[in-house]
Amino acid sequence: MSVFDGRVLGAPLRKRYDVAVIGGGITGVQVARHAAGRGLRTILIERDDYGSGTSAATTKAIHGGLRYLEQYDFGVVAESVSERHYLGLAAPHLVQPRSFLLTAYDWSTPPAPVLGAGVALYEAMALRRNVGVPRDIRSPRFRWIGRKKLLGQVPWLDPEGLVGAWRHDDTLNIHPERLLLAILNSFVADGGTAVNHAEVTGLLGRPGERIRGVQVRDTLSGSVENVEATVTVNAAGPWVADVLGDLAEDAGVRVKQAKGVHLFTRDLGNRDAVYVRGRNGRHIVVNPWQGRTLVGPTDTPVDGDADSVDTTVEDITLLRETLDSVSARPLVREDVLDTIVGVRPLIDDGSDTYTSSRRFDVRDHALNGLSGLFTVSGGKWTTGRKMGEKVIDTVIEASHRHLPPTRAFDSRRLSLSTSFGDYDTVRAAFEAAAARRPEAGLPRDTRVHLARLYGTDHEKVLALVAADRTLAARLGESADIAAQAVYAVTAEAARTLADVLDRRLTVGTLGLVDARVASRVARLIAPLLGWSADRRQAEVDAYLGAQSARVGVIDEAFS
Repeated sequence: MSVFDGRVLGAPLRKRYDVAVIGGGITGVQVARHAAGRGLRTILIERDDYGSGTSAATTKAIHGGLRYLEQYDFGVVAESVSERHYLGLAAPHLVQPRSFLLTAYDWSTPPAPVLGAGVALYEAMALRRNVGVPRDIRSPRFRWIGRKKLLGQVPWLDPEGLVGAWRHDDTLNIHPERLLLAILNSFVADGGTAVNHAEVTGLLGRPGERIRGVQVRDTLSGSVENVEATVTVNAAGPWVADVLGDLAEDAGVRVKQAKGVHLFTRDLGNRDAVYVRGRNGRHIVVNPWQGRTLVGPTDTPVDGDADSVDTTVEDITLLRETLDSVSARPLVREDVLDTIVGVRPLIDDGSDTYTSSRRFDVRDHALNGLSGLFTVSGGKWTTGRKMGEKVIDTVIEASHRHLPPTRAFDSRRLSLSTSFGDYDTVRAAFEAAAARRPEAGLPRDTRVHLARLYGTDHEKVLALVAADRTLAARLGESADIAAQAVYAVTAEAARTLADVLDRRLTVGTLGLVDARVASRVARLIAPLLGWSADRRQAEVDAYLGAQSARVGVIDEAFS
């Protein structure tokens, strides 16, 4: 598989693995991490780029799922609040508390007292949420916020019928793309191998035989290689049935797809996240983030190819209708900067996508005559760690006769490989980071920005600046600098302009990217990737074209 060598992360490619994991979203990355943690030789194969699908289309929240209490899904909530805590311990520079205001109107169902009882139960489930957490990011107790004070904090709320809000703390996933890469780094630090832009096009083996790996096509060169593995775990999210191909029906894999769309708006003025139910019965979160606001998500069923799912006028209309029903003024076109869309894989339990459980399921296909093959469906960002742990426990129990001996691996209180370690406060960690590599000559705010994104690896970015001062230049109005684009290609396996802008830097997550910034980044990475002038321009045109298409839908929705 030498065709992949330029973008292989971690251990060099082998001819054979103990475990091959398909899918580089949060599910696949956590499954791979726990396989490597148990001492198994593991490869992670991602068709596009790490986190480029569902895992990037979030509300920027790691949450316990308060609304699932309303559905009596206590197991999911209890597990979620525990996993929220473990993620905060693993990466406190990327996972921090965020206050949520659970609003109540006189027409709300359930009414304010019942909401309060639910919040109290929710907080009781997270009784130990501050244990081991740095002092400056600990969560306060929940409390009631009266109508007058609430309107001062959330100026856009409709005052008519407003009673107040219950304030409680969940957690902000500050940069989901970077958090996923941090978890991926922990996987490769434990001896794992990861390769992106590599599509699984078939399974090695037929029904009645043991599956012995996968056939992989390099999506950049078109080359096809076989990857042999004792166990194959299909963790491709909405694409799990596509991976199985003609075997999906026989394997009994059914995944219900739910489209989640967010509006990305200017700063609407609230400093805390607002969790509100509109008059149409829909819940949305209005979450301030990086000087902007995320409004969403929708949670609507979709059929067919997950790759073809885009934001539609109907999606935008649904979000506007929900928000406007509790807002003092309607959302206008000038408010909306961009949209975000993702497809969530849900277990097909017969319910609609809005009320479907966020539990997960791991299926051993030995029951279908496909031994050595497992498929994971369902789940969510917050419970990804537990999901990875349980999946690998299941795999080892079912396949122990075929796998080498394994070791114990407890990731619950384990810091990620690039986290800063034992600091009393996150601020102290950043202060220490800001003093590193003074010869780079960068201002403190840039250094803190890099420390937050890369953890201890930020020093590698500083080294690039120290060697070439031109790489200290800012990219547009973002806090990103040119060195990050170089690092994305040389150290983080980015291979397209979108990989760099949207999932290695932050500039592509802050709304529409200016054409000048897109062109500048393309010029930085083109020589590193061997792009011709035509290829470089094609990358820019494709990126800007996708942006224009989203703008067109927004314009139509407000016309």
